[in-house]
Amino acid sequence: MENKAEKKGGKKIKLILMGLIALIIVGAGAYFGYSKFAKDKGTQKTAATTAQTAQTTAQTQAKTNQNQNQNQSYLEQIVSEKNVGLDECLVNLADEDGKRYIKTKIFVGYDKNSKLETELTEKKPLIRDAVIAVLRSKKAAEITPKNMDNLKMELIQKINPLLKKGQINNVYFSDLLVQ
Repeated sequence: MENKAEKKGGKKIKLILMGLIALIIVGAGAYFGYSKFAKDKGTQKTAATTAQTAQTTAQTQAKTNQNQNQNQSYLEQIVSEKNVGLDECLVNLADEDGKRYIKTKIFVGYDKNSKLETELTEKKPLIRDAVIAVLRSKKAAEITPKNMDNLKMELIQKINPLLKKGQINNVYFSDLLVQ
């Protein structure tokens, strides 16, 4: 009887060992298949993704250049009939070192409208806050003569929603110091 019990126990051990060996073989095959075939597909996908990203970047840059030209022509054509000066602004810029700032005096231009003039005077703190928020989000490298029209358009888009009796049509910088 002892031989029969030993034979049953031996068969179980052999079965477990064969199962483990089969599992190791299947695992090794899966690893090899993944590293050989899926890695190559991933490289092809990466190359395709890189090409798509480059194309998208080129399209975005072309649109940005077109928008800059449109903004530039728009702002150059508009000469405001009246303007209101905002007090001098001294704002820290968003540079990583945190030691850069901009000092500027800004005027907002509009067409003749006595109601807008009083609204601009009344809402001067709100308008200054909007200007400061825009300037604070900029880095020193972004404040260049080439980007000034974009900055002006951004300021106009930020200020106009605050106004109810009219709209400003231009922004003028009388002083500008980036340090």
